Amino acid sequence: MKDVSAKHFSFVSYRDLRELVDTAAERYPNAEFFISSDKLLPYITGRQLRHCCCAFAHIVRSEGRQDEHIAVLGRNCAAWITAFFSIVTGGCVAVPLSVDAKEDELDYCVKKADCTALVYEIGSRHEAERLKASNPGLRLVEMHELVSALLACEGEYRPRPKPDDIAALYFTSGTTANSRCVILTHGNLTAHLNAAMAALPLSPDDIGLSVLPPSHTFELMTNIVGALHCGGTLYINESIKTVKRNLKKYQPSILVVVPLVLQMLHKQIIAQAKKSGKLEALEKGLKLSAFLHRFGIDISRKLFAEVYDVLGGKLRYFLCGGAPLDKQLVEFFAALGITVLQGYGITECSPIVAANLPEANRIGSVGRQFKCCEVRIIDGEICVRGGSVSPGYYRDDIATRQAFYDGWFHTGDLGYMDSSGYIFFTGRRKNLIVLPNGENVSPEELEEKLYRIDGVEDALVSQDGGVICAEVYADAEIIPDTEELQKVIDRLNASLPMFKQIGRITLRKEPLEKTSTQKIKRRSA
Repeated sequence: MKDVSAKHFSFVSYRDLRELVDTAAERYPNAEFFISSDKLLPYITGRQLRHCCCAFAHIVRSEGRQDEHIAVLGRNCAAWITAFFSIVTGGCVAVPLSVDAKEDELDYCVKKADCTALVYEIGSRHEAERLKASNPGLRLVEMHELVSALLACEGEYRPRPKPDDIAALYFTSGTTANSRCVILTHGNLTAHLNAAMAALPLSPDDIGLSVLPPSHTFELMTNIVGALHCGGTLYINESIKTVKRNLKKYQPSILVVVPLVLQMLHKQIIAQAKKSGKLEALEKGLKLSAFLHRFGIDISRKLFAEVYDVLGGKLRYFLCGGAPLDKQLVEFFAALGITVLQGYGITECSPIVAANLPEANRIGSVGRQFKCCEVRIIDGEICVRGGSVSPGYYRDDIATRQAFYDGWFHTGDLGYMDSSGYIFFTGRRKNLIVLPNGENVSPEELEEKLYRIDGVEDALVSQDGGVICAEVYADAEIIPDTEELQKVIDRLNASLPMFKQIGRITLRKEPLEKTSTQKIKRRSA
């Protein structure tokens, strides 16, 4: 239940994450944060979270374990979030690990980050024990047991971190190579925290549904810190399969998502309209709604009452990032009356670099730069500098020199900026297909077009011997065989310039392997 004090919400500028926790405890001492179906710890209150952080710091100081690198592994829950904030504000370094990572990837991360302890959730016990076997000095602590011990601890200590102190080590998504270990300092996270909370449309009355893993900076630095900042209610979603059910159950007003979630919801809405014989009515309604929006007339909630019911009935915004987003998806949800605020971020920047906002939303762009950083396009590449930008990669001087030089972090992402400061992402430099005729093709552009095709669930574009190739995983009821896939590819090719046309196709029997944030792992294709 939300505190009455939440009504007096106003923006404050934080000195560090510890002050965020302190402020949440003062403003919302009894508010139930991070509500989930976890029976062991269904939520944590503002007062309890602060005590856990102070108790952890007390124990760390008494045992002389300051600056210890502690990995965190497990599903999204209040215990995970409490463990993370306790580690970061308690004088140690948190190393979030992806719960979906394979054992060899987890072992690589633990060794690379010099972890001496692992806080794990009971569902990851097997992985924790395997990591202990391959790292004999690694201490294991189950996170619910940790939180119980902290709540029972009477001692408290409140250290004040320096801006340059390491707060966390985050591993990048690693879609084409081994993940890099990104250093994020307290100064980095605090600069982003203040910029994000000042810019994003969050209020104490908002209800959120957390669908992304907490080990990802995008989820941490929007949904999680946002709930603490404004006292809003944040429910924890169990898995991608339960999103539809939980939308209706919890009725969120704002969702932080990656494009895959929007694609999934879009296809579910279309499929339901087909099944009920209302597809034509939906399409006409979308056209009418989009037309009326030009004149400031919004009747979308009357036109699409059934769709709103499926989405919970109160959804106002999607904050979307993490991968390229099809402009047509933004327009589809805009016609429904739900604003998609597309942004651009990267782990090395804590992570949001730019974002569209309700008062400044240019569809097709990723918005304008956040106040915590500065963006410049150098030779077609998006480059960033500022308070939220990492000092480099942990124990990797070569990679640091390759990406951080001349005062800028070179993201490896291609894009441009218009005269109004809106940034447009066009693809990853390392993914760019260079054909024998000298033409350049962005695989992300073709993948967006493939995802628009009814029945296509996964798509990956590459090149082999100068031929553009597409691997597709599809709904067998809609695209049952390669012959049917070729027909839809032929129709797509007819709309493309000759040099962009897909020349070879593969219909997969299994979905493509993805990262924890649902990006396709190109190295496994």
